Amino acid sequence: MSDEEGSGKCPGANGESRVTYSRALRFWLDPANLAVKLRRAGPVVRTKNGPAVAFQMNDPSLIRKVGCTEDTFQFWGADPSLREVAGRGLPGSEGQAHRDRRAVMRPALSAPHLTDLGTSVWSRARGLLAEIPADRPVDMRFEMGRLVSGLVAECVLNSALSSDTLSALSRARSALSGGMIWKYALAPWPWVPVPRQRAFRRAVATLHEAAREVYDRHQPSPDGGDVVSLLKRASGDDQDVVLHDLHALLLAGIEATTGTLAWSCYELGRHPEHQEALRAEADALLGPEASADAVRTDLMPRTTGFIREVTRMHGIPFLVRRTRHATCLGGQTVPARAVVTLPLGALRRDPARYARPDDFDPLRWSPDASPPLSPNALFAYGLGPRYCPGAAVADILVPVALASLVHARTLRMARPGGTVRVSLELTPTPRGLSMVAAPREPSPVRPPGRSVPDRSVPDRSRRTNHPRPTPLSESDPL
Repeated sequence: MSDEEGSGKCPGANGESRVTYSRALRFWLDPANLAVKLRRAGPVVRTKNGPAVAFQMNDPSLIRKVGCTEDTFQFWGADPSLREVAGRGLPGSEGQAHRDRRAVMRPALSAPHLTDLGTSVWSRARGLLAEIPADRPVDMRFEMGRLVSGLVAECVLNSALSSDTLSALSRARSALSGGMIWKYALAPWPWVPVPRQRAFRRAVATLHEAAREVYDRHQPSPDGGDVVSLLKRASGDDQDVVLHDLHALLLAGIEATTGTLAWSCYELGRHPEHQEALRAEADALLGPEASADAVRTDLMPRTTGFIREVTRMHGIPFLVRRTRHATCLGGQTVPARAVVTLPLGALRRDPARYARPDDFDPLRWSPDASPPLSPNALFAYGLGPRYCPGAAVADILVPVALASLVHARTLRMARPGGTVRVSLELTPTPRGLSMVAAPREPSPVRPPGRSVPDRSVPDRSRRTNHPRPTPLSESDPL
């Protein structure tokens, strides 16, 4: 570290750095486009929303430096303001402790251990999708949260969650995610009331209960190599340690995946031609003539490309770090405890990399596209030492879940032309996405030799009490 970096002073830094003002509301309505506009202001831009000040990194080399340098830039999950959620689990640990916990899970979450995951997701998704009401519009964000919760619990954690817990966890996800945003953003001003604290505390309790249910109902794999078994052995069967890691796995597994599938539903409703193309691919893969080992994502290029385009357009727009001490970035002095943002959304809409960057075009990810695009440029799973340990799982679970959905249902907007709002959460999700998920006519035939576990389907009346989305109009305030 140079003397200038150690002192937090930048050589040649002259006076107060430029301030770019932006409204938080405008940011959450279209965060990627705002990031693009800020990017034109230089490699580092100081932004201000009310009392909050942040520094946006616009230079790719600075983005990698911040994302990969833990001794200077602290990951948001380790912030003391989030101890209630992160606790002693994976997100809240740092340095060697964090690397040790990742190493424990790595064998279970790596590609060699996931050869049967696609078939498992396909099998379980059928039962979960059958529980989506077909006779009325539904909130697709809630339904996708419920689907993902069940798939993560069963197919990744070798456990199960009751129907009521799946619904409660899906409802809690939004309050939990939004609450973490507010607690982190307002951490420097502890006297400022944090919005929706009661809802946040209830959501945390729901997450705790779900983690305990996963722990209690866990069924070890025959070789003992599943992730929960590995965590139990590494902790010496210390239940509290394992529960904290299960909190992290549930939250991380459900949060971004729910957003990806919900936005996928939104784009399928907007683009029926893509829905038909994905269905044709799913029918060929999951149809009666398919073999039991055919549920592989390398046989789903159209579905995989669709998800990559959804990530490009609607993925997490920013990663956030906080400086541990004053430092120098791009010729600007960044004080200690300052928020530093990495604008992934702006990189994903870079016209130098993507033709017509504001257009939704899944075919740009076709294997035959020229020039070919690399999915690594999306930073879908972060970067550096905080790269998502479950990336290989998500690369299988999300495409197979989406293929299962279009194989079984036809999606259409309940109110064409209605407004869908972007939620203020860790992963922005489509709020008010009311859709009809009609069963296909005729119903697709289940492939022979692929039995679905015998599970009782809960009475639909038990799932009619969750709040329905408020009808929206073009004139609704945002």
